[in-house]
Amino acid sequence: MPFQLDESHIRTLYAAGDTAHDYDHILRVTRMGERIAAAEGADQTVVVAAALLHDVPVDGASRKAHHLAAADFAGEYLTGLGWPQEKVENVIHCIRSHRFRDQSIQPETLEAKCLYDADKLDSIGAIGVARAFAHSGAYDSRIWHQPAADAPPDNAKPTGANYTPVHEFVYKLQRLLPTLYTATARSIGQQRHDFMCAFYAQLDEEMLGRK
Repeated sequence: MPFQLDESHIRTLYAAGDTAHDYDHILRVTRMGERIAAAEGADQTVVVAAALLHDVPVDGASRKAHHLAAADFAGEYLTGLGWPQEKVENVIHCIRSHRFRDQSIQPETLEAKCLYDADKLDSIGAIGVARAFAHSGAYDSRIWHQPAADAPPDNAKPTGANYTPVHEFVYKLQRLLPTLYTATARSIGQQRHDFMCAFYAQLDEEMLGRK
């Protein structure tokens, strides 16, 4: 594959990544992105590059703006390696549009849709559950304090330690499947979504002493 990147060097870029956005996450998204791109007929070189660089931690960038900072970094990085400008611009767009919580930038190219889908598939299913709890533990949040059915509306979300993995499920994770763009990802995502929903339902029942 032309324009291959030095993955051993890219690994070093994620030394400061948190548990849910470390290099293991990057490798999973890259593998899934390549799989989706192959099935959908997308440019695999663009999707792989975007997947490898989509969460690069940039000094001074907040989590809310990480996609914009990582896109800028990727543009400079790939330009410095002599990548064609058309591919560089596509990678930049892929990364800018991959964040679920920023609806102002939507994936427009097939490659951007592949990256979005691969990244979101890593947020659901067994992996998604594991990441939610790993992130919660890293920020000293509680494991659980109310069932999903009792979560307040979006405009009254719990904060701090009271924002548990159950709330991440309610406000984000259970909403991801309908946002997937490709048929390939939706097929994979349905099973992961069903498993995740069953897990959180079981968690509520156990925490309430019903099972």
